[in-house]
Amino acid sequence: MSDSQSASAWRSWQPEDLCAQDDLPDAFLLTEGEPTAEQQQAELQRLRQQAEQRGLAQGQAQGLEEGRKQGYEEGYQQGLQAGLEQGLAEARAQQEKLTAQFATLLTSFQTSLNNLEKVIPSRLVQLALMAARAAVGKSLACDSSLLLEKIQSLMQEEPMFQAPAQLWVSAEEFPLIQAQLNEVLSQQGWELHADETMLPGGCRITSAEGELDATVNGSWQSLCQICREDYVA
Repeated sequence: MSDSQSASAWRSWQPEDLCAQDDLPDAFLLTEGEPTAEQQQAELQRLRQQAEQRGLAQGQAQGLEEGRKQGYEEGYQQGLQAGLEQGLAEARAQQEKLTAQFATLLTSFQTSLNNLEKVIPSRLVQLALMAARAAVGKSLACDSSLLLEKIQSLMQEEPMFQAPAQLWVSAEEFPLIQAQLNEVLSQQGWELHADETMLPGGCRITSAEGELDATVNGSWQSLCQICREDYVA
């Protein structure tokens, strides 16, 4: 046997390493970086606390939201009730104001009605007088013979007017009266004059004994005075 073959065949005996990792069961081997049981327990405790905190935060947030909703609903109901009460109070105040205004208006209307009852007869009399004046004035203007009859009647029924007396007529009717009554007036000693301010249909007699107003305006004023006296009485 050569020396090289002897060296490779012969090895010195070494005791086996009982702590060698390859010989240990897998159950007793720890992988590098794998947490221990204590670490796992601590991690579980941390996760549990984290979950509790997260649940607490969510519960608080949900509670706040529900509380906010409940507070909003209660505030809305309170505001709605207050608004209804305020609206009813304002409506009652407005109704009372309208009632007072209507009562005042009714009183004013009754007063006006009472005054109207007093005014209506007077107004009717005035309207009747105006209609009569228009009708009489129109008839006198259309028929001067009425004035001639009036003058002749006054000369016969008023003996108090002794000569010399003055007969005044409107300037419009002066030519007609002069043509028709000039001879009679001269026989009675009367004088005929024209009055520029006198309306047609009337006359006026003046003398030393007094004056007789038979003009349209004078007759109208006398009629109105009689109506006023009758109304006041």
